[in-house]
Amino acid sequence: MPSLALFPLGTVLLPGGRLPLQLFEPRYLELARTLAERAEDDRRFGVALIRTGHEVGSDAVRDLHEIGCEARVDAMALADGPAGPVVHLVATGVRRFRLDGVDPDAQTPWTTGRVAFLEEPPVDPVHPDGAVAELSARVLREHESYLAGLGVQAEPVEASPGQLAYRVAERMALDPRDRQRVLEGADAATRLRTVLALLRRETAIVGRFGAVPTPPSPGGASLN
Repeated sequence: MPSLALFPLGTVLLPGGRLPLQLFEPRYLELARTLAERAEDDRRFGVALIRTGHEVGSDAVRDLHEIGCEARVDAMALADGPAGPVVHLVATGVRRFRLDGVDPDAQTPWTTGRVAFLEEPPVDPVHPDGAVAELSARVLREHESYLAGLGVQAEPVEASPGQLAYRVAERMALDPRDRQRVLEGADAATRLRTVLALLRRETAIVGRFGAVPTPPSPGGASLN
């Protein structure tokens, strides 16, 4: 069973999504050094949403959601911060995994998990099955209605049928637990149905109150 370094976060990384991080806690600076020593395509770690606890401190990893996303490091830069060195890191979500537990043999200062990578059922990008094609069209229509309610002009969502739910969810003001529901969808149709329900819920909220809360910004994530 593969082992994977874990970042427990208060945000959800979706496959294909971008995640900037600022690392300045000693154990994560050491992990950054370890990643930098690897071949570029092997600079990978896992992101898991914290169910209870915090991103820092002794209780940070006591309870994590089971489904997470592997991240590939695209860029890292070392800088001097007010309290010492800081690593600015940008990563991209790659594939989903199931966290089966902490690896007791890893002996790393950061949390290392034993994971099983989840296979993605194929969706033909040219001729998607009827359910996925219909759901994709409905999601795009509902997304336009959602944005229109906010007074925002809809921009084209460029994504394959298997990734469409992820890209639409990223453009919505969602609680991390809602994004987690999307991540946990086993296939494209399941994820699209989840996003469709979320769009309808959020559109109803916009219609009633005229606004939605500002979503948490992944750009503010840090591990100190």
